[in-house]
Amino acid sequence: MKKLILYTLLVLPLIGYSQGKHDYNWLIGVEQDPNPDVYPINCMNLLSFEQGELSIEKLSVGYPMYAANASISDVDGDLLFYSNGCDVKNREHEIMPNGDILNPGPAYDNNCPDGGYSTLGGIIILPAPNQSELYYVFHQAFAYFDESPFVRVNRLYFSVVDMSLNNGLGDVTLKNQVVLKSIQYTGLQAVRHSNNEDWWLMSMEEGGNKYYRVLLTSNGISEVDSQIIGNVLSLNGGGQPAFSPDGTKFAKYDFMDQLMLFDFDRNTGLLSDYKQLEIDTPSFSVCGLAFSPNSKRLYLSNYERLWQLDLEAPDLLASKTLIGEWDGFVYEFFNLLFPVYFQQMRLGPDCRIYMTSNGPVAYMHIIHNPDELGTACNFEQRGLPLPCKVNYSIPNFPHYRLGSGYPVCDSNIVFVSSGYEPPPKEEAVRVWPNPASEDIYLEYNFPYSKTAKLCLFNAMGQVARQWPISAGLQSFSLHGLGEGMYFWRVQAAGGIVGNGKLIISK
Repeated sequence: MKKLILYTLLVLPLIGYSQGKHDYNWLIGVEQDPNPDVYPINCMNLLSFEQGELSIEKLSVGYPMYAANASISDVDGDLLFYSNGCDVKNREHEIMPNGDILNPGPAYDNNCPDGGYSTLGGIIILPAPNQSELYYVFHQAFAYFDESPFVRVNRLYFSVVDMSLNNGLGDVTLKNQVVLKSIQYTGLQAVRHSNNEDWWLMSMEEGGNKYYRVLLTSNGISEVDSQIIGNVLSLNGGGQPAFSPDGTKFAKYDFMDQLMLFDFDRNTGLLSDYKQLEIDTPSFSVCGLAFSPNSKRLYLSNYERLWQLDLEAPDLLASKTLIGEWDGFVYEFFNLLFPVYFQQMRLGPDCRIYMTSNGPVAYMHIIHNPDELGTACNFEQRGLPLPCKVNYSIPNFPHYRLGSGYPVCDSNIVFVSSGYEPPPKEEAVRVWPNPASEDIYLEYNFPYSKTAKLCLFNAMGQVARQWPISAGLQSFSLHGLGEGMYFWRVQAAGGIVGNGKLIISK
């Protein structure tokens, strides 16, 4: 009898853990190639965590994952289907029956299929409670307006996929069913109810302080409600929301309103203890946010900086630590230049946090040990070279294993180099000295000639001086410019290849 009890204690958890690998396949790619005759556009990255290590596969699939990106695997980690917000494709990369034309409306023709749907984080897939073959796909759609912001999310839909149909390849049995008709930010997040079976889905009002919650049970959507809490948020804020892995926190970070942080009750679906903190100087950027596996650290990124907050610290803002700054690396692709900035983040099944850039670039950044404090978290810029380019898009997953009795991620999954050779590094621009008085020097180290210019802006954002530049070392006179803070920027081939601050002191 004792042996039977011991066997049950050891084996049942393992069985339960095998039933939580819904996020073990990440499909990431972008089809925005300036020269498709030279570089094939049918290129998709498949990141798989299924076999106990991260493996990278190049798929010859022409399916752009631009902003909306969701996929789902079965309980054993085998891919079932995926979507870019335009349609639903099965594991054989074919559109499911009735799986075309998600998000109907005037915006469809301008966003599908060339670039994928443009709602960043605006799609998520949830297994139906207690129904192993059914999956709910929640997806946001947008429309055009006559006043700014001219493009806004104004609908939340759901569609249902039944994997028991079409010989196990799935069929979309319900499509584009309206959940909400209201103005929302892009970005959906979901978390397990406290009963560890049902789901809470969260969406946020744009330009307001209303937080919508949807309860998904075995009977379908049983509740659609909202609460008003905190400050009224800005229009055009964007950013990235997330629940903590333990389900007790909800947060959103964007360049306008900065960090919004709440406590969350998984039983009632209600937010509380609202905090709003300024993390960095507000400036336009696509921001990212992710919690550590132990829910004790919070990571926040804008284009050039990555911060960590210690959620256990008595003074949260005082715990802010700069983890990394963009090192100036620029990805060269057919004479177009893309700074490999910091953007959207997602906690992986291997307990690492992966980060995209604003691309299209063939890299992802990695936080290898996100539970650790400060720089011990081991942030690696461009730590994952990829065979295909990626952009903002990163798969949108809930923490599927929350409430299972097992960790939300498996630190035993081995991180293996992708095996793909990164392109040679191209140094960004260097400008010195700083502070400067009479002259500045600029080194522009691109290996071949490009049309470029150096612009100097005053504190009001007005152009104070600009010069044409070429490759190599050059100097420029600051004669006639007053003392104070300036901002420099180098532009080439239609893109920004370097920028920074400059103090003029005479």
